[in-house]
Amino acid sequence: MHVIEHAGRGPVVVCVHGFCQSSAYWAPTLDRIAAQGIGALAPDLPGFGTSAQEPGPYTMPALADALAALLDRRKLAQVVLVGGSMGGVVAQHFTLRHPTRVLRLLLVSTGAFTADPTGALAKADALEAAPWNEAAAIPIVSGFFYKSPPPEKLAQYRAIALQASQPAAVEAARSNARLRTLEDLGHIGLPTMIIQGRHDKARTPEHGAEMCTRLPNGVLHVIEDAGHTPQLEQPDEFHAVALPFLLAR
Repeated sequence: MHVIEHAGRGPVVVCVHGFCQSSAYWAPTLDRIAAQGIGALAPDLPGFGTSAQEPGPYTMPALADALAALLDRRKLAQVVLVGGSMGGVVAQHFTLRHPTRVLRLLLVSTGAFTADPTGALAKADALEAAPWNEAAAIPIVSGFFYKSPPPEKLAQYRAIALQASQPAAVEAARSNARLRTLEDLGHIGLPTMIIQGRHDKARTPEHGAEMCTRLPNGVLHVIEDAGHTPQLEQPDEFHAVALPFLLAR
């Protein structure tokens, strides 16, 4: 599994990317964490980014198991865990399966269920049937941002989306559509922060607020003028909120 990694003192902060994304989406966050002397890493999950050729399955629980195996190889018994979008769903499953291994949990632009699973499954079917090319990447990446990034960045994010294997994208989308963790959030007693973009249409602030009602130690922060990737759209505000939480000792 490909990993961006910065050495430093622990506990290490682990950042998990979203659907058709890669570790590159967390590179600026890792740089800011490393600047504080803290260890940080972000993997490309199996089937995505430069780990696209790794075998499945690509369900949310299987990706959580792949993350656990990576941490075992790194001999990381406990981490501070960050998950964005689909990565936040993976992070929820990891935390529910390995509650003693997570010290703090940051969930960004994610959810605990799919509001319209039938519609989401139909989109996965369409994704499977369509050619895996630039036309497929355009609607995926456009949904990540409230305001379109500069053309060169947009091209980069589309290229990252197309690095994913089509079977991995389809299986992950179907798994994400079917799974629900909302009723299990009460078992996550560790400090948990949820950050949502005000204009995120996929995972709304209202969804984050509902998750917070289930989390014993949950707090919600909404970032204005941001959509589904607030760490990239409003990096100063995002990191001003996220880093004190992640680096608290």
